[in-house]
This record gives sequence, structure tokens and C-alpha cells, in this order.
Amino acid sequence: MEMTDILPKEGWAALEQDLHERFGVSAHAYDAKGSPFTGHVTWGNRLCPALRKSKTAAGTICAVVNQAVNAEARQTGLPVVTDCDAGLMNICAPVIVGGEFIGMVGGCGGLRDGAEPESFLIEKTTEMSEDEIAGLCSDMREYTEQEAQDIALFIAGRVKDIVTDYEARQA
Repeated sequence: MEMTDILPKEGWAALEQDLHERFGVSAHAYDAKGSPFTGHVTWGNRLCPALRKSKTAAGTICAVVNQAVNAEARQTGLPVVTDCDAGLMNICAPVIVGGEFIGMVGGCGGLRDGAEPESFLIEKTTEMSEDEIAGLCSDMREYTEQEAQDIALFIAGRVKDIVTDYEARQA
């Protein structure tokens, strides 16, 4: 089963946009392998697109945290709130249908509880200067731990509604 079996790609993209507008995160729906599939892009800050442009940063920062949250969400069946190696918040909720992990929906970007970006790591993986990094992070949104948990619960609730609607259509 694929994510698009329970909701069309456009529906997942609409959810991504809603999460971005509501919470200011870079929102994504991912398939079971952890790959985004909608083609819709939202950015919650100016640093993340710069990280994604760098193959090194995308592979050592973004891909690593994505694999870790995918594995944890798959194993626990629960929402995950963590930080990437760049120091930015990462949230996801698993999409599970009939006990099968289908994918996940989440958002990233922003700083939790006064955290700071890991400028040294970002500098080494992107070859950006410390000043460039500071400039890209100067207006980055901050979230409390409670806000991060509330976002995770909201996403999990939306995913539950989508799965419930799908299951009702199958009955």
C-alpha cells in the first residue's frame, strides 16, 4: 500500500501547505522509505533550502534525521519530536493503515527551547561562512517544547482523520 492509495498526492500536498501556514514549518509527506513524494515545497526558514542545495548537507543532515525519525515512527507507531544535526526541530507522525506503516507526515525547521543552530557542522557541510549561516538563521522561528509536542499531536490527529476516512471508504 502507498500513501497515494489513501489520499491523492494533491491531498497530501494540501496538508503540507496547511501545516506550513499553521505552524511555519517546512512540511512534508513521506512514503514508507522516507522519500517526499508530493513535489510540493514549503520552507519554514531560510537555512533549510541552503542545506538542501548542498549535497553534503542534504546527505549528512537532512537524510540522517529523516531516516532516524522514519525508523522510530515505524517502530513505535507514535509521533516523533527531535532535532536534526543542524540543531533544528524535526517532527513527524506515522501513517499506519491496518497495522502497516505506509509513511509519515511532518515538519521541520525552527529552534526548540532556546537551542541554537549547529553553525560549525553547517559550515563544514555547506562551506558557508559563519556570517552567512547567522544571516540565514537571524529570523528563524523559535518553538517551546510544548509547542513542538502540540504540533506533533495536531499532525497525528490529521493523519488519524485521513486514515479513518480511508478505512470508512473501504468498508
